[in-house]
This record gives sequence, C-alpha cells and structure tokens, in this order.
Amino acid sequence: MARELELDERLRQAASYVRPHAVFADIGCDHGRLSVYLMQKCMADRGYACDVRPQPLEKARSLIEKKGLTEQITTVLTDGLHGMENKGITDVIIAGIGGEVLAHIIEEAPFLQDPKVRIILQPQSREHILRKTLYRLGFSNEEEQVAACGRFVYPIFVSSYCAAPKELSDYEAYTGLLPQSSSPLAKEKLLKTANTLLEIAYGMKDSLEKQEESARMEALGKQIKQTAEHMQ
Repeated sequence: MARELELDERLRQAASYVRPHAVFADIGCDHGRLSVYLMQKCMADRGYACDVRPQPLEKARSLIEKKGLTEQITTVLTDGLHGMENKGITDVIIAGIGGEVLAHIIEEAPFLQDPKVRIILQPQSREHILRKTLYRLGFSNEEEQVAACGRFVYPIFVSSYCAAPKELSDYEAYTGLLPQSSSPLAKEKLLKTANTLLEIAYGMKDSLEKQEESARMEALGKQIKQTAEHMQ
C-alpha cells in the first residue's frame, strides 16, 4: 500500500472541507500533493489536478502515477477553471494563490454559480479583494478559518453560491467572519491585518494627494484592531 502523504497545516485544514465522495478540482495543483492526499484519505471519489504550467503538472502526473492513482486523478493543463464546465465538479479547492488572482478565477468560471458546488479558497494575500468579489457575484462564505504555517497565518474560506449579491463595506471585506471566531489565530490574523493597514496609512501621511486615503486606512486599521482586542 502506498504511503500516505502529509501536508502542512494550511493545506491539511483546507483539504478537510472537501466533502466525502466529491469530484474535486485542485486548481494550481503544483506537484499534486494535495490531490493525492485527498484521494488517499478517501475524501473523494475522483478528481482533477489542474495547473497552467506544464512542468509542475508533469511532476504531479509522475506523483499520481507513483501512488497508483491514475484511474482516480486526471491531470489537466488549463488556466484556472477553463474547460472544466462539464466535468461534474462538486468541490473546488484553490490554495496558495493571491486573493486578486483567485477572484479572477472565480469570475471566469460561471459554472460555479450553483449552490451544490463548494469552493474552498486559501488566499495568500489580498483576501479583502477576494471577499468583495465573492459577495458581489452572489457567493457567501459559510465558514472562515485561519491556519498557521511557520510564522504566517492564512485565511481559509468555504464558500457557495446563494444568488444574493452584496456589496461589502471595507470593514466587512477585511474582517469577514473572523470576528465571530473564538480561535486565537483569528484574533492574530485580524491584528496583523490592522497593523498592515496602519503601516500603509502611516506611509501615505507625507503625500498631500493621499491624505484622505491615509485617514481612511488609519480609521479602518484602528477599527479592526479594536475588534480584535475585544475578542476572547
């Protein structure tokens, strides 16, 4: 029996949201470790390991073959979710990509606008842009968690289509569901977000053209910091 792969906490937590008997799409699969993990842990019936780059995809194909999973996992050379419309996808997982790129991938895949499809997203940065895009398109985050990996903390979104578009305020876009969490990591993430905003605001103070933006970012940073400090 092939030895099971292990993942870091960030990917392991994201993988835990893929539903039993799913047909998954692992977008930006890199070397295919996440796809193999999902199959080895019996979380899915079958899946697609997708990447826009031929070299990593070839490494994923090699790993999948080595683990004896070529019948269950298909490798696909594609940009985002292009061409995946008729594959019967039930769960999409995209990890380790910037929030702005993630938002573009979701915008370019209208077949995701189906309440039965679950989307698991782990943005590396700019999660506020991703949140705004999801809600504007009619998606809603059912759950948000934070995972630690080394000295970094990363948000994880579990989202689905609800056909109720909403324009998020800046505060909602930067905080999401994290203020409702009792996790110390959620508090840590919000404090990091607040400090980043305050640093950006401070860097704008000397620019006459950016005084208004600086004041807005400072107020937002202070609001988020106060929210985090009041969390248990």
